[in-house]
Amino acid sequence: FFHQRWVYYPTENGNGTKKGALRVEASHNSTEPRLKLVANKKIFKPENIVNATGGPRKSVLEELNLPPRVEEFLRVWYKPLLGLLVGVIVLVLGFSFGKQYTSSRAEQAASQLAQAMQLSDHAARREALAQVAASYRRAGAGIWSRIELAHIERDSGDLAAAAAAYEELLGSMAKRDPRSPMVRLNLAQVLAELGEYERAADHYRQLATTQGFEAWGLLGSGEMLARQGDEENARRHYQQ
Repeated sequence: FFHQRWVYYPTENGNGTKKGALRVEASHNSTEPRLKLVANKKIFKPENIVNATGGPRKSVLEELNLPPRVEEFLRVWYKPLLGLLVGVIVLVLGFSFGKQYTSSRAEQAASQLAQAMQLSDHAARREALAQVAASYRRAGAGIWSRIELAHIERDSGDLAAAAAAYEELLGSMAKRDPRSPMVRLNLAQVLAELGEYERAADHYRQLATTQGFEAWGLLGSGEMLARQGDEENARRHYQQ
C-alpha cells in the first residue's frame, strides 16, 4: 500500500534569506501499524483532568459558601435531616392518597344508597340496603342504610329486631354524631312498645339533655312514669 506525506524542504536564496517548499512524497510503508498505534492511544486520561482552579475539588456544601457553623451543622445532621425529609414526603403522599381513596368510597356508597332507596320492591330495597351496609359499614351512606334497615324491621312489626338494630347503631356511632339522638329516640319508642318502660325512660332522660330533643325527652320520660303508675312525677315532667 502507498500513503502520502507532506515534507518540508528548506532552501536558501542568493541574498541569504531562507525559504522552504512543501512536497508530497509517497511511501511504501504500510499504514496499519500507525493506525493501530493511534487507535490504541487514550486521548483523555482521568488522572490528567484537574480542577480549573488548580486546587482540590470542592464539595457541594463548600460550593454554597455557607457560614462555617451552618456548614458544620449540615455535615453532622445531613443524614438525619434527609431521612426526616423523606418521611415527611411519604406522610404527605400517604395522606393525599388516603383522602382521595376515602372520598372515592364515600361517593360510591352514596350512589349505591340512592339507587337502593329508589327501588319500589320492598324485598329488593332491603337486600340492596343490606349490601350497602355490609360494604360501607362506617361510611355515612352505610350508617344511613343501617338506620333504614332498622326502620324496616320496626314497620314490619319485628320490634325486637328493630330494638337490637337501633342499639347496635348507638354502640357503633360517635356520641357527637348528629344522627345519634334520632336513633336513640326511635330506640326509646320501640322499647316502650315492647313494654320495657325503665329502659325506654333511661333513653328519654338522655334525650331531655340533648339540644333539639329536650321536648321529646321530657314528654317521653313523663309518659314512661305514667305507664308505671307514677302520676305525680309524670305530671311534673309534662309541666316542664
